This record gives sequence, structure tokens and C-alpha cells, in this order.
Amino acid sequence: MPRKRRPLERDGEVVRDAALIVIASEDRYAVEDYFRKFQSKRFRFKVLPTNDGRSSPEAVLRRLDDYRQEFDVGEHDEMWICIDLDHWGDPNHIANLTQVRHLAGQKGYGFAISHPCFDFWILLHFQEPPASGIGRCADVAGILTGHIPGYSKRSIKNLSLTTEQVEQAMERAGRLPSAETLTPDGPMTQVHLILESLRAKESIRLT
Repeated sequence: MPRKRRPLERDGEVVRDAALIVIASEDRYAVEDYFRKFQSKRFRFKVLPTNDGRSSPEAVLRRLDDYRQEFDVGEHDEMWICIDLDHWGDPNHIANLTQVRHLAGQKGYGFAISHPCFDFWILLHFQEPPASGIGRCADVAGILTGHIPGYSKRSIKNLSLTTEQVEQAMERAGRLPSAETLTPDGPMTQVHLILESLRAKESIRLT
């Protein structure tokens, strides 16, 4: 069987032993545009977005499985699933989401959920979490327009963030309740857990 090639083999900007953090997301733009801001010679983020409309938790998990099968993923690399609860956490889908999280744990994948959505993680870069008034992703987007005029998920690509803002978002997210039952009482996010791995490798630095 031919040797699986390393995803970073042809990237001349990284060192040989650079770590890879692979994130499979149900989102098409936001997650990839956000993590593209964090790159260095020591590691690379690789986001596998939804480009074909297959955004179910099962499809996101399968995308990560396919990537690991195709490429040489090393023991120091990390694989993550990034899922929103605004849709997949409702009663009609919660059983499937619970099963996918269980399978992800068995495979050694990290699992980062956001409630109601990834946009809430972006909001934490600008302010403390609101005490009330956030039940839907549209609520978060409405608050974000006060910080980013005309905000949409496509806005993240050109969003200018500082390292201090990222650190503040991580601290704010860390103070929120976790979602062990996938039914949190209020808004929360676990995206900071992905960046905690980065912090352990080197100081967080934006490109």
C-alpha cells in the first residue's frame, strides 16, 4: 500500500514536524475563515467545511474519518468536530448528536459545540456574554452588528482581531457552563478548547 502523504508535505512555510489541527465543521464559511487567522511554522489549522449541503453531525463525522483515511495524521495532530446546537440540539436531532459525540470520543476526536451557534464565540471577542436575550443565532447576529456593522458569517473573513481579544474570548467562554447533556440552559461555546491546544504548543498569535 502506498504511503499516505502528509497534508503539509508540500507547504514550504512549515517545519517538518509541524502539528496539524483538523476541524470538520457544519458551517461553510465562518469556522474556516476564523481559524485561517491562526497559522505559523509550527502548526497548521485545516478546516473541512460543508460545501455540499451535508451538514448533519453524521456527515461532519464522516468528513473527518475520510480525511484521516486519506492522509497521514500523526499522534501529535488533533481532530475536532465543530457543531452548533441551534438546530442539531433540538428534540428531533438530539439522539443523533449524542451518538455522534460518543463515536467521536471513541475515535479520539475532540468535540466543540456552540449554543446557539459559532457566532456566539465571535461575540465573546467583543463583550461579556449577555445575561439574557440569546436563544437563536439571529439574536447573536443582531448583537454583533453593534460591533461589526452589517455582520454576517461572511464578515469573519475580513474581521480584524487582536491576540488580546482572543484571550478574552477564551477566558469568557471558560467561565460559562459546559454542555455535558447537550441541552445547556443558556448560551455557551467550547471553541476555546481548540485554542487551548494551541496555547499549549505556543503563545497564541494571529497572522
